Amino acid sequence: MSGEKPKAIALIDGEHYIPVLKGAIEYVRKHYKEFELVAAVFLGGTEKIGTPEDVKKALDIPVVIGKGDPPIDDIVETAKKYGASIAIDMSDEPVVDYEKRFLIASALMAIDVKYLGADFEFRPIEFHKVAKYPSLKCIGLGKRVGKTAISMYTAYILKNMGRKPCVIKAARGGPEKPTALFGDKLELTPEFLLGEVEKGRHAASDYYEEALMAKIVAVGARRCGGGMVGKPFYSTEVEAVEYANTLPIDFIIVEGSGTTVPAVYTDATELVVSALTPPEHVSSFFGPYRVKISDLIVITMAEEYNKPKVEKLEKLIKELNPNAMISEVVLRPKVLGDIRGKKIAYASVAPPEALEKAIIPYIEEKYGAKVVGYTRWLSNRPKLREDLEKLLPKADVLVTELKAAAVDVATRMAVNMGKEVVYVWNIPVTTGGMNIDEAIKKLVELAIKRFEEAQNKG
Repeated sequence: MSGEKPKAIALIDGEHYIPVLKGAIEYVRKHYKEFELVAAVFLGGTEKIGTPEDVKKALDIPVVIGKGDPPIDDIVETAKKYGASIAIDMSDEPVVDYEKRFLIASALMAIDVKYLGADFEFRPIEFHKVAKYPSLKCIGLGKRVGKTAISMYTAYILKNMGRKPCVIKAARGGPEKPTALFGDKLELTPEFLLGEVEKGRHAASDYYEEALMAKIVAVGARRCGGGMVGKPFYSTEVEAVEYANTLPIDFIIVEGSGTTVPAVYTDATELVVSALTPPEHVSSFFGPYRVKISDLIVITMAEEYNKPKVEKLEKLIKELNPNAMISEVVLRPKVLGDIRGKKIAYASVAPPEALEKAIIPYIEEKYGAKVVGYTRWLSNRPKLREDLEKLLPKADVLVTELKAAAVDVATRMAVNMGKEVVYVWNIPVTTGGMNIDEAIKKLVELAIKRFEEAQNKG
């Protein structure tokens, strides 16, 4: 109803005497008149109260006795039941510590509820509903987890499903205005990329990689900063989606940058986590928020030697979001050129262990080339130059991922030395969980179903 106040629930504990709890509720009514307090959830503790039932009888609002430590499910269900958009935390140590508060905050924001305390406020990200086609967002729990590879592969699967996907990518080095690349009409060559650099463009930006390798439409945008929950401080993602609506496409993928969560409403979400991601980044801070809002979670770098780490991450993910699909993959390079019988220098952002134990042996066996050395410093220009000065004289070909300084430094150095340049596309290969192709198809179907249901509702 118009003019109705937003509803709030209170989070209380038994480490405070009942008269104090009653006083706190009256304080809220007096000093927070902009919303209506409709219910409370009892989080635990009995030192000052006798029994939780005593609290239930004493307060003049409904009290839910929570089960669990913290009682996340009861908090979420109570907020939903009473239509609350705010949760006010009146609890304290020892019932609720910092770690538990992050879990509560993540769970509340995942259902679009603000979490408010005496000296803190966590607001859910406001997702703008601007996409005119079915859509999904691809987010990451860290940088260099393989998010762009998964986003690009998702677009590839969409193409094979007969769709016309567009990837939106707001990056730290993105263009001033949303800019489209039509990958099916462009050729991936060193000459083209260096020509883009000469025009002042960041030709190794992710949207170049996705457009040129997957042969799709990609729109580049920009962003700066990221909040604790994940919202960019400044971005042009919304404008980029509005622009994409005018292009010859029928599905939109909005890819996050780093750990940011694009402030664009989408019909489904996929989260990319690396096997090297610290477990506490999944289970603590605002990792649980990202896990809870995701429909598909892809664990990359799931090599055999990382199996214990993968198993631990998967256990944590299932505890936080038992309904999410999980796929474990390794990324393997698809070399976009003929390197058989040649000596190559390989440029990457992958960690040394993955390069030495998996990626380089894979290239040599599959493509019949000899890797004379590698650099993992595509994201560090001084170290990249230093490595390539040593490697390129020994090589026939530079084989490089299209990342960071791959064009303005690596490609330029190779071309100046008269070396051939070949680019690679990192393809996910399933090692556990759901098959990655099937998981993406199910995610796409879910997004389309939700989009159509929303359209039918008007």
